[in-house]
Order: sequence, then C-alpha cells, then structure tokens
Amino acid sequence: MITFNVLKFFDQLTGEIKLMKDFVITVKGRLFKPCWTMLSTFSRRLTRQPISVRNGVSRFHSSAFTGAEEAPASTSSKLSKDQVKRREMRRMAQRKAVARKPASDHPLYMPVTKALRFLRAAEVGQPHTQQTLSLTTLVVAERGSPALSGNVSFPKPLKDIRVAVFTGDETQAQMAREKYHCHVVGGPELVERIKQGEVSLDFDKSLATPDIANLLASQLGRILGPKGLLPSAKKGTVSDDLESLIKDSMGTLPFRQRGNAISIAVAKSSFSDRQVLENIVAAQKSIKEALSNQKTKRPSLLSQTTLSSTHGPGIVIDFA
Repeated sequence: MITFNVLKFFDQLTGEIKLMKDFVITVKGRLFKPCWTMLSTFSRRLTRQPISVRNGVSRFHSSAFTGAEEAPASTSSKLSKDQVKRREMRRMAQRKAVARKPASDHPLYMPVTKALRFLRAAEVGQPHTQQTLSLTTLVVAERGSPALSGNVSFPKPLKDIRVAVFTGDETQAQMAREKYHCHVVGGPELVERIKQGEVSLDFDKSLATPDIANLLASQLGRILGPKGLLPSAKKGTVSDDLESLIKDSMGTLPFRQRGNAISIAVAKSSFSDRQVLENIVAAQKSIKEALSNQKTKRPSLLSQTTLSSTHGPGIVIDFA
C-alpha cells in the first residue's frame, strides 16, 4: 500500500511541475524552493508524512523511500563471494575485448594528421603557452598490478631545457659546448664564479663528472641544493659518460599511470605534423617499454588512446 501511495504521489506531481517549468527555468536556483514547497503539500495529502524543506534541500521522512533505498543494498549483500568474483571477471573480459578492438572502429576515430587540423582550429586565438597537445591512453590492468611509469625522450622537446655542465675534463667540456650548446659549461673556475655570485642560476638542470662532484657538494651545496640543482650520483646526474646524460636531459619527460590512464603532453599546436608524429612515436615506444618491464604475472593492456588539446576535444587515434 505504501508503494502505491508513492507512485500516485509522483504521478500527480508531474502535472504541477510541468506548469511551473517556465517559472523555475526563468530564475534558476532561487525559485526552486517554491517547487519543493509544493512537493511538501502533496506529500502531506498523499503519504501523510511531510517533506521538510531547508535552504532548498528536501528531506524525505517517508518509510517508503527508506525501504526503496535499502532494497538494492540488501540485494547486493546477498551476492556470494563467487558471484562477485564472476561479475568482476566478466567486466574485466569486456574491458579487454574493447582494448583489443582496432581504433578505427570507434566513431570518434581520425588519422593523426586529420585530428591535428581540428585540434589546431580549436586553439585559434588562445595564448601560445596554453596550446598543448596531450596524449591519453587507457590501461586495462588486473587488480594489484603495479602502475606503469617511465621517461619519454622527445625528438622535439616541448620546452627548451637549459643545462649546466660541471667537469674538469676539457674534452667533455668542449663536447658539451659545441655539440649540445649547453647553457653553462666549466670546471673549478665555474664553481668559484657561482660562489661569488657572478653567474646567475637560470639553468633548469645541472650535470657533473665524478672528478668534480665532491667539490660541488662542499662549495655549492648550500647554493644549488635548495634549488634542486646540485648534481648527485643518487639522482643520476653524475656520470663519466656526460654525453648520454645530456641527451637524456634535453628532451626527457617523466610519466606515470594515474588510475586507469596515462596522460602525456606530447607537443605544442605550433609544431609541424612531422614533429608531432615523431613525439607520439617516442611516447608509444616509452609506454610499451614500461609495459614490457612491468613485473606482474598478467601484464596490462593498452586500450583506447585519445589526442586532445587544451581547449579542444579528444579524438581517438591509432596507438597500437
């Protein structure tokens, strides 16, 4: 009998809400309260249990609503552990089936070159610093699988990184100056100039060889340390092979799986199609490398991948 009254309550209420449609939409939130006052009137007449209205928020005191809310909970509590496990297995199988489908089957699929035309159009008139293209890949992972993480080395970096190189080896110093055009290069004399305040600390990263690492720690520890610019073997910024360190530092971007997705900023809208494609391929290689190094019995799967811009939509692309 209670269920019948509740249904009747909503049936009679429908006509009144339709009459008040223009009234509610015109003034939005402020005139939503009279509508709930009308609800209270109907509840007294139909269920004999009032609805209290406070600050436009209704609080139903009807036992019928309480029973309706508790019903799904009681039903779900009756499921056995085996039934819950089978349900999770079915859902996982569905997600894996979707992950194995080709990207071209998705209604929002476009080739990368065509997707870039739409994304660049969405960024017209926006500040140049905000026109970033991002790649988001969904990850289908078993429960307890470690999150994917790694570093991407882009052929065309999103940002010019200024690197300082400290070394007593003149050969490596010359290589850093001429081949990689590092921002600041030097040995003990550079350490002294920084200590005297003659060189500004406007670089983003600093690298060093082991022969000068102890001198840096003792002379510039309090200057470079708080800024996170002091080279150390623990951080991987001290090595005899400076060339490989410089290569990795110039265009390296770390990534990590958050929830069930990996999101990486891969380019700017001003990049050419070739530069964007090269960066996407580099991101693809790094993510697949992290996937192959994942320590789990059942490795994760890469699912749908979208390319989006700061102010544009997400477009599905090939990433297999």
